[in-house]
Amino acid sequence: MLTNFTALAAQTCHSDSAQVLSRIFQPAVNLAVWQRTLPAELLDCAAQLCQQLPGFALQRQVALADLPQLLQNAVPDLPGSAALRDDIYLQADMLACLMDTDSIGLRLKVLSQPMCPRFHTDHIALRLLVTYAGPATEWRAGPELTDAVNQLQIGDCALLKGSAWPQKACPAVWHRSPTGTIPRLLLTLDPL
Repeated sequence: MLTNFTALAAQTCHSDSAQVLSRIFQPAVNLAVWQRTLPAELLDCAAQLCQQLPGFALQRQVALADLPQLLQNAVPDLPGSAALRDDIYLQADMLACLMDTDSIGLRLKVLSQPMCPRFHTDHIALRLLVTYAGPATEWRAGPELTDAVNQLQIGDCALLKGSAWPQKACPAVWHRSPTGTIPRLLLTLDPL
């Protein structure tokens, strides 16, 4: 006897516990969000970075063991920069642990215009996003124009499945940069 299987509807998981990130491995979950409130010193540092260095960009493939030194050298020394570097390392370490890898693709960038203004899916397996300053990433459950548009918050650590995720039980997350020209500091991490 054959049974027809249909793809499960996409689901999102949100929690103030970091453990929610492991739910990304559930077949029907395509977005897991750890909702966090960041320390004021980190938020102040991110805002200063946006104001003082509007063209700041750090983009590298890096071994997790080399990340602390890279961040020490690349992130400007501002009040609160130690907290920012520590948080970036925490995000990278959690992603590396979840995906059982020693290397990550890192992009930390000040953006003053939308990087990806149209809803799209990424052609990767998984991406971690954190907005440290400015408006955060917008997302929706599917490609339909009638799907509700949602928005992450500053500090949220979001894991988004991409179209290269090995199990195709649910669609990749459709997301975009928010509209407008308010500067934002965005971290993206990809497992390598």
